[in-house]
Amino acid sequence: MKNAVTNFCSHFLANAAISAHPAIRSAFWNLESGFGVSRRSLTCEEVLKDVPHRHFVFSIPKILRRYFLYDRKLLSDLSRCAWETLKEFFKESVPEENAVPGAVVAIHTFGDFLGWHPHLHVLCTDGCFYGNGMFRVAPLFEIKHLEEIFRHKVFKMLLKKEKITGELVELVSGWRHSGFNVFCGSRIQPGKEAIENLARYELRYM
Repeated sequence: MKNAVTNFCSHFLANAAISAHPAIRSAFWNLESGFGVSRRSLTCEEVLKDVPHRHFVFSIPKILRRYFLYDRKLLSDLSRCAWETLKEFFKESVPEENAVPGAVVAIHTFGDFLGWHPHLHVLCTDGCFYGNGMFRVAPLFEIKHLEEIFRHKVFKMLLKKEKITGELVELVSGWRHSGFNVFCGSRIQPGKEAIENLARYELRYM
């Protein structure tokens, strides 16, 4: 199983962007300044701090997916949208100043039926780091608000890059179900077994 965990990190981080508290940033560049991972093989224990985590999945509506098909650089921007959404959301949920969550974002481009379906799997701390490596667990939250933040950031990014028009934003925003979706899994308590289970799940799609 150690190999499965190592492979999980290698595959997961090969398509990943990470930002975290300075205490766990040594092998990566912060999302604020760029992307990158260590060239050596990493295990989950080296990447993840011993704090609760959650598994998130960020999806976009079908009408927007073609823009990412013909311009793959947008996938990195989509990852940034998810990260900024989680950072903003979790920072608002804890009282400490300068608090920041840690997250690994993996880009998946196909769904269960092998059709073009760009979406993001995110392993995020269930709370924020602050001070000298201290950690505050986030309280219960409403997932709908997370979807709203993500939708706003994706629209803003695509508008800035002149991929879509304001008319399309109004059209999609007027739908009863916009097609934007954020899945949030149950809290994963610190422990090797829980992370290994998630590793098995993620490896099916790598």
